[in-house]
Amino acid sequence: MYLILVMLIRLRLIRHLFTILMGSRNKFGMTWTMSKGLTVIELLIVVLLISTLGVMSISFYARFLTQNYVDNTTTQLVQSLRKAQVYSMTGRQNGVWGVNYSSSKITLFQGDSFVTRNTAFDESFTVSSNITISNFTDITFARITGIPSASGTTTISGNNSSKIITVNSQGVVSRTN
Repeated sequence: MYLILVMLIRLRLIRHLFTILMGSRNKFGMTWTMSKGLTVIELLIVVLLISTLGVMSISFYARFLTQNYVDNTTTQLVQSLRKAQVYSMTGRQNGVWGVNYSSSKITLFQGDSFVTRNTAFDESFTVSSNITISNFTDITFARITGIPSASGTTTISGNNSSKIITVNSQGVVSRTN
């Protein structure tokens, strides 16, 4: 609403300055007068500008949300992997810890596998439906050493944004853009 008022005031000021600079008469001898209302052209220009800005902002906002979802999911998966490794190395609950991804959910679990886990210790994070996680299998970490059961690269993507998480054979978790 504020933007509309500013546009209307500017249009009125331009017309007023034109009248002052050109004098009160044009080349045909007719006098210039300021009207008290808005012309259809002025209204069309304002409506066109507002609709253009609205369409542009919606597409930028959607892209921003997707990039944010990819970043959040990447951070959550990396943190879950590191937490599972630390829990296994410190012997928390005298067991092995791991991470699972299924049904749009990342789960930190305690147990030798996701199927035989102790569900009382589950920590879950829901992944947005716009995000795809590929090449991820259940990873558990050995007690004391923290060596992962599987190593590899996982890709998290959504629209034009993607991140890569790597777990090496020694259990080092890293992320790249």
